[in-house]
Amino acid sequence: MKSLRRLLTRVFNSATRRAHDERLREEIEEHIALQTTENIRAGVPPMEARRQALLKFGAVEVVRQDCRAQRGLVCSVRTRF
Repeated sequence: MKSLRRLLTRVFNSATRRAHDERLREEIEEHIALQTTENIRAGVPPMEARRQALLKFGAVEVVRQDCRAQRGLVCSVRTRF
């Protein structure tokens, strides 16, 4: 039964992969945009504000890979700010 569940999860995930990836990309960008806005409000120039937001968020590709690895579970980016 466990093997069947794993197989069905993989089939479902492969069928919906593009939608998951797009949603994840949007969510990551939203977190970075919110932090960028907060930095700008604190008086940081826009280019520097985005750079700081990216640094604070961390390695975007690592977050993507972690979410893809856990695709069988609900995967949502949790803010690190």
